[in-house]
Amino acid sequence: MKITIIGGGPSGLYFAILMKKLDRTHEITLLERDGPNDTFGWGIVFSDQTFSYLKDNDKKSFAAITRACQRWDNVDVVHKNQKVIIRGNKFSGIGRLAFLNILHKRCLDLGVDVRFETNATDLNELPPYDLLVGADGANSFVRGAFSKEFQPSLDLRKNRYIWLGTRQLFQGLTLIFREHEAGLFIAHAYKFNDTNSTFIVECSEATWRNARFDWKSDPETCQYLAEVFKPDLGGHTLLSNNFVRWLNFPLVKNKRWHHKNVVLLGDALHTAHFSIGSGTKLAVEDSIALAKCFKAGNDVEQTLAEFQRVRKPIVDEYQDAAYASLVLFENAQKELHLDPIPFAYKLMTRSKKIDYENLKQRDPEFIAAYDSWKAEAEGRGQTPEVSGQRSEGRRQKAEVRSQKAEVRSQTSEVRVQKSAVRGQKSAARGQKSAVTGQKPAVTGQKSGARSQKPAVRQKTPGRSQKPAVGQKTAVRSRKTEVRSRKQ
Repeated sequence: MKITIIGGGPSGLYFAILMKKLDRTHEITLLERDGPNDTFGWGIVFSDQTFSYLKDNDKKSFAAITRACQRWDNVDVVHKNQKVIIRGNKFSGIGRLAFLNILHKRCLDLGVDVRFETNATDLNELPPYDLLVGADGANSFVRGAFSKEFQPSLDLRKNRYIWLGTRQLFQGLTLIFREHEAGLFIAHAYKFNDTNSTFIVECSEATWRNARFDWKSDPETCQYLAEVFKPDLGGHTLLSNNFVRWLNFPLVKNKRWHHKNVVLLGDALHTAHFSIGSGTKLAVEDSIALAKCFKAGNDVEQTLAEFQRVRKPIVDEYQDAAYASLVLFENAQKELHLDPIPFAYKLMTRSKKIDYENLKQRDPEFIAAYDSWKAEAEGRGQTPEVSGQRSEGRRQKAEVRSQKAEVRSQTSEVRVQKSAVRGQKSAARGQKSAVTGQKPAVTGQKSGARSQKPAVRQKTPGRSQKPAVGQKTAVRSRKTEVRSRKQ
């Protein structure tokens, strides 16, 4: 079978590996827009469950991936300058570029024709195929070419986020909430090798505008955010890899996953908010599910229909969980009045995939602290839902500070505009003064011209002069007398 894959991300690369393993006679061509060492972002995370899938499906790449990974079992929540640690959450982090390079090598070893720096923009220019796989990300060209058939829905979410790195090593998945004069900033941080951590920052549109990021250069953006998270960075700076760009998270869904012999995978098919760390997980597991469907030996269209049937309910469940998490982060300002322990509990249960009993099994010590807080709150005659309202005033003060910052920003803009108007008025007055200065000169010129004119016109000598008025009257009288005599 001739297979053309567009997109060299995790889903496209891993599907190429599995299909080559399934049948070495498959002719697989993978087209990737960027070079082998070009990537956005920093590190990515996997759960232990995904690791077990990688091991079961390709032991060689799995061995290389695990050697490059950092592992941890804690989630740290930083709120009100206090860190709450919740253990029993097994994750692994790896550099995105390191992960892709491992898959590149595995594809080449298996005989996949990987073509870097090849941007597919025209279906007619693609190599011949029996199966076309669109694994080309959230802005998928393949999905766009068949949009009527796939019926996608795209929703750009409210918060802005930026993907940075740092030399500060975060020993676990760390969620940091920092209130600033511009508003609330949230960081998602975790180490992915011995020297670097991912550091994703998100904030509301209002906070983003208050901080004037639309006027800041890349270094200024990193410096500003490093100051916001100064208590957490241990003196380290924030780093960029030529991808300092604020984005709005795109929530991607498709009503149909396939059309004839064309199918979508990974972010081209669906996205899951980074706050639950499942984007790469879902992409790789898509590839595993589709390759497994091809093992049945059915024709392409039947296989693609089966892929959607078995895989879509699983993806829908994860997208629902990711959406619940996304909404909490978009509305995190409303939860800041909570004390650190209940705040951390709410974060851990936000996706509805983890509940009280799950947490009790994972970290009995954390649940004991939560139960103690809950009992104390009830002992004060407060329900857990309203406990912590003494902090509400602080939250409102923070909102007032944010509003004042916005007013100061607007006032500054007004001052700039007024200054510009004053400058224009000053220029206009200068022009008027110049015109006024020119008027005496013009008046003087006119006076000089009048002084040059003779007071009484002098007739040229020898030229006859016109008779005076009295002389004219006398002449007319004589003419009248002559005419009378003739009559």
